[in-house]
Amino acid sequence: MLLSAAGPAYASTRTGPREEKTLGARKVDRNGAKVPLSTPDRRRVPTVDTHTHFMPASALGPAMAGERWHGIQFGRNARGKITSSVGGISQEIPWPTPIEGPDARVSSMDERRVDVHLVSISPTMYWYGLDGPDGCSLARASNDDLAEMVARRPDRFVGLGYLPLQDPAGSVAELERCVRDLAMPGVMIGTNVNGEDWDSPRLFPVLQAAEQLGAVLYFHPARGRADAWLTRYHLANLIGNPLETAAALATLIFGGVFDRLSSLKTCFAHAGGYGVLGIGRMDHGHEVRPESSVIAKFPSDDLKACWFGTHNERALRYLVDTVGAGRVVPGRDCPADKGEPGPIDRIESCDGLSAAEETAVLGSIAVSRFGLERFVEAEGAAPFSAVA
Repeated sequence: MLLSAAGPAYASTRTGPREEKTLGARKVDRNGAKVPLSTPDRRRVPTVDTHTHFMPASALGPAMAGERWHGIQFGRNARGKITSSVGGISQEIPWPTPIEGPDARVSSMDERRVDVHLVSISPTMYWYGLDGPDGCSLARASNDDLAEMVARRPDRFVGLGYLPLQDPAGSVAELERCVRDLAMPGVMIGTNVNGEDWDSPRLFPVLQAAEQLGAVLYFHPARGRADAWLTRYHLANLIGNPLETAAALATLIFGGVFDRLSSLKTCFAHAGGYGVLGIGRMDHGHEVRPESSVIAKFPSDDLKACWFGTHNERALRYLVDTVGAGRVVPGRDCPADKGEPGPIDRIESCDGLSAAEETAVLGSIAVSRFGLERFVEAEGAAPFSAVA
């Protein structure tokens, strides 16, 4: 969603593109030894934020005017925030207004030293309950607008498409269009589809098509099933979103999806929710409970085949320790009000990351996993390296 920067103002003295750091050693590795922030002989790898959203250009007018757009009714809530509603269910779009355009987004990226944004439609507009024609037209309009945004600044933006998952056949067709015609490396999808988990046979063709196309499926909470009882203190987001992501990850693992689709590329927002934190409990359940023993491998083995987006320093340290830096990518959740105002600073200030791990998390892993090699500057002989 193209919104102005969320959260408190981020102070930065930098106004141009990210500068390569070649000197200094302010951090220590896990053995207490000082490590350099970077090495002067490596290739300049871009900083990549994999978790950002936008408002489709064709939806902007209806959203600001409170009108309908492909079956979605826009409005305003008591806080003055834009809302997206279908069938009596309403979702707040937690962005500042007026909603920023691509040029303002680039300025915001420069202030935060982010070179590339992977952009997708807001999950508050994932309306899998729309009737077939509206659902498919919403997906096409959103993806076409996203492709136009990327074409305007191909040096800064990469698109992740939207699928009408209430229609698996239509989703496969739209996924093929996103990858083949619109040159998108993948799509961002909800953690459930109208209450249906991702081990459902009905959704398997979408997963299978993604593997065949080499497309990344980036899982993001949407229509959380705990929303009905997590009604206070913003807990539907604070607790419900990590719960949704953990449920999606767990059902893919225990449903044997990774066994059947060993080359499937998946990424999970918000550090995998409680899924990574609770992986030891899943492994124990696999050992002692018959319901959890239907897969041959331990859940933690499948965990290391996934990628995880994070913007939280403590979560970053835990993720690197658990799955390795080669499975972690930055994800600020821009421009939501809870988005991290200084994502690059957070990564650079994370104690214990080696220089190679820091380079991996800042961008080299996202470059390799999302096919962003065109953003890597050619100066210097050493290629960027993935860290296991």
